[in-house]
Amino acid sequence: MLVTTLGLRRAAAPLASRAQQSQRRFGGSLHKNKHIEARIFNYSNWRGDSEKRFKFDRDFFTSTAAWGILPFGLYYFVAADERRNRDANNGIPNAFRQ
Repeated sequence: MLVTTLGLRRAAAPLASRAQQSQRRFGGSLHKNKHIEARIFNYSNWRGDSEKRFKFDRDFFTSTAAWGILPFGLYYFVAADERRNRDANNGIPNAFRQ
């Protein structure tokens, strides 16, 4: 019994070390994997210069609100008003819709 257990452990040892090597190689911090990031995965430097491309300052949030939130909010209120007018014309005033 002991011989077969040791034999299984020896046979499974390369598999376990291979799994650990892949975790060490592909997981973890950017600094640790700098040689991999630069050569294989990181063609356009998407991780390295993200703090330069996306500055979360006042101008960014102002433009997000101006171009993202406000137009869709305006569209929602116009559509809701049109829906209320249509319901009133069809004889269903103050209809609750889900």
